[in-house]
Amino acid sequence: MPRDTPLLRYLQALHADLAAIDGGAVADYIPALASADPGTFGISIVTVNGTKYSVGDSDHAFTIQSVSKPFVYGMALTDRGVDDVRHRVGVEPTGDAFNSIRVDEESNRPFNPLVNTGAIVTTGLVRGDTEAAQWQRIVDGFESFTGRTLEVDEVVYASEAATGDRNRAIAYLMRNLGMLEGDPETILRLYFRQCSLLVTTDDLAVAAATLASGGRNPITGRRALDERLNEHILSVMQTCGMYDAAGAWAVDVGFPSKSGVSGAVVGVLPGQAGIAVYSPPLDGCGNSLRGIEVCRRLAGDFGLHPHRDRGHPAGVVRGAYRGGEARSTQTRTAAEYACIEAHGDDLTVVEVQGLVRFAEAEFLVGFVVDDPTRSRVVVLDGHRALLVDDHLLPMFAELADLLTAAGRTLVLAGFDAPGIPSGFDRLAMSFAQVDDAIEWWEDAVLATHFTGVGADVARPVTEQELLHGLAGDDLDAVLGALTYGALEPGAHLAREGKPADAVFFLLAGQVSVRLGTSLAPGSARVAAFGGGVAVGELALLEGGVRSASLVADTRVEFATLTVEDFTRISGERPTVRAVVMGNLARSLALRLRRANDRIRVLDR
Repeated sequence: MPRDTPLLRYLQALHADLAAIDGGAVADYIPALASADPGTFGISIVTVNGTKYSVGDSDHAFTIQSVSKPFVYGMALTDRGVDDVRHRVGVEPTGDAFNSIRVDEESNRPFNPLVNTGAIVTTGLVRGDTEAAQWQRIVDGFESFTGRTLEVDEVVYASEAATGDRNRAIAYLMRNLGMLEGDPETILRLYFRQCSLLVTTDDLAVAAATLASGGRNPITGRRALDERLNEHILSVMQTCGMYDAAGAWAVDVGFPSKSGVSGAVVGVLPGQAGIAVYSPPLDGCGNSLRGIEVCRRLAGDFGLHPHRDRGHPAGVVRGAYRGGEARSTQTRTAAEYACIEAHGDDLTVVEVQGLVRFAEAEFLVGFVVDDPTRSRVVVLDGHRALLVDDHLLPMFAELADLLTAAGRTLVLAGFDAPGIPSGFDRLAMSFAQVDDAIEWWEDAVLATHFTGVGADVARPVTEQELLHGLAGDDLDAVLGALTYGALEPGAHLAREGKPADAVFFLLAGQVSVRLGTSLAPGSARVAAFGGGVAVGELALLEGGVRSASLVADTRVEFATLTVEDFTRISGERPTVRAVVMGNLARSLALRLRRANDRIRVLDR
């Protein structure tokens, strides 16, 4: 049962409205088609993410007829290559009916593969040493597009074979002109059989969605066609798919389509969806009356014409911020923060979103190159990017070289969507998350400019910010209650759900705060802490249980103060509690401010 959505309701209303259309005539030049019920009417849409919408008689089986032509054309291109096929079949619209016998007088080629002259030739170009092998190739090819094996309507096939004299004339003419390889009768049998394959609108919508997805079936995930060849098919469908109505179709609807005399129409919305309609009554051009109107309504009601303005490419940049505006989740000492913030203009993070095609890439590159601050490090944050056109890899490679020549560094972060081409992350230094990239930059700033104790040097516990202000016997009482330990990478300092009964003073190494009791390698962290910082300090306020796990990223040295010991010392020395709680309040306020800054920048 399809989910109830606005689009489904729209299709239901559209189906009810157009079911009342009268007129047209069921095809009868193939006798077996004349018995089709003129009231049968189905509509299916499949999106490129595999969502299906079906209304009416979407499961009614009918013969594919001429809708088979673009798919077999794709098989021929795959098997023979573009040059070989183009030598025998052109790509120009004819302005003639689908069964016209006219050819290009200069080259003797059929005008295009979507009229009968060209389709018979392309069927003959499908690979196979025998008729059976060629037929199996066609069946397998259609299965990759529809996601299931199709069967032949033997009655329609016999009817086509018995009455197909015009197509026989075409086949023998093509052989005479040197365009057809092999025995014309063998190729005609293959052609009649491909036209007699039984499909539903659901099948054709999946096949059309495969073309909309660049040749990859959105249901099975299987590639049916090379992306470049997919472009060939869509181009020919747009100019030639509706025969002598192609010009009006290009103006009124615009998207690539193909019709068949059984009453089917398929439409392809590249990058969006595949559409299929079945309704047997045809207009004077041999196209389904209701099928034409469904596509016209969809194009108008949803603005689907391919030549509509799709918005300004500036939308590819969601925002940008400097290194002084947001910190990584690595918690550092106050002195380290001061150093990092003093060099904030050294980093610019540019947030990339949506689809990155030519116009968007040009704007994005210009945005980086023209940035007046000319930050030494430029991070492209791609976690909101859905697609990067793989043809644009050289443009981004050139950007990386351009920045390098100017003493700047390009860094990529978070580009992991399915639409990101392989190799994109090798164009520049890359990180899985933007947080990782910012932390890398912070570490580089500290390594270059920080004059205090480095992160790789063990910090004495007396430098802990939580203990600032303690002196004399008060400090000695706390130090005397501490126990010391060390952890190897991957070990837990504390586990989520366990009692929060201690605070840990990190002396060296790094600890990450991670959610979940079973932690996969590389799982996202909530925060990280290095030497000189206390972790788990909320135990001093509320006790209870741990809300997250503390995991050693490197070898960690630490000191532990239990809540029990702190409570005892505070009872004996009230100033200890006052000083520590004051430091804790200031620390938490500072972290909250930095968290708010991060939220403000990342979610504005």
